[in-house]
Amino acid sequence: MADTLWFDSVTWLVWLAPFAGVLAAGLSKRRDPVIEGDRVLRHDMPSRITHWTHGIGTMMLLVSGIALGLFFTPALVGSGQPVWTWMNVHFAFVVMFLFGTFYYGANTLMAPKRFREHLPTRNAVDYTKRHYGLLLGFKKLTFPPEAKYFESEKMAYILALASTVVIILTGLLKVAAHAIGVPAGVMAIATPLHDIATVAMLAFFLAHIFFAAVLPMSWPVLRSMFSGYVSLDHVKHEHAGWLAELEGRTPPE
Repeated sequence: MADTLWFDSVTWLVWLAPFAGVLAAGLSKRRDPVIEGDRVLRHDMPSRITHWTHGIGTMMLLVSGIALGLFFTPALVGSGQPVWTWMNVHFAFVVMFLFGTFYYGANTLMAPKRFREHLPTRNAVDYTKRHYGLLLGFKKLTFPPEAKYFESEKMAYILALASTVVIILTGLLKVAAHAIGVPAGVMAIATPLHDIATVAMLAFFLAHIFFAAVLPMSWPVLRSMFSGYVSLDHVKHEHAGWLAELEGRTPPE
């Protein structure tokens, strides 16, 4: 297989991955967040699977895509075998990325509330200013009653969602070009769009890594992406709006 380009030999896996993701979503039993003693279930198993398959897939697609060279940047690998190897790496994580993304998408369509909780609200600007103002040391501010996801995360979600849609649509066109004749004019548009969306996704991904994994304040949520749980004390301090929702109260203003 060293001299075989997987985009040519096993293209069907790219088309199978979205269907496998949708099927997995249909077979999954979801659990809503709930308070359990001194801890809160934040991420059930299906949400953790979609997070890591989409996340690892995205990371490796960015790495391999940059190595191969974007429309406006040079390749970091030489011609010949190294290119084929990196193309196959790209293919493998295309399959993972599509599975995780369509698994998440199908889950979201089956429970629209999960999609709405990612969208910014009218409090987006105010909460973000107060949240990060406190982190910067402005003591006169009060910590906003954030929901399950911070308003700043919700605004970044829009960028990630738009980038993902463009990457998938243009990426599938590029895959189809390995099997059928895609008009050159279409590819001339799809290729730079794919790479522009890649740069946008890279910006989101680096910010996500910094705010979700590097900053100590985010470590409780990072651990929940493995265990599923955060402490009740963490929720009381960081997500007062979400806690009120879980307890059946009206979220504080």
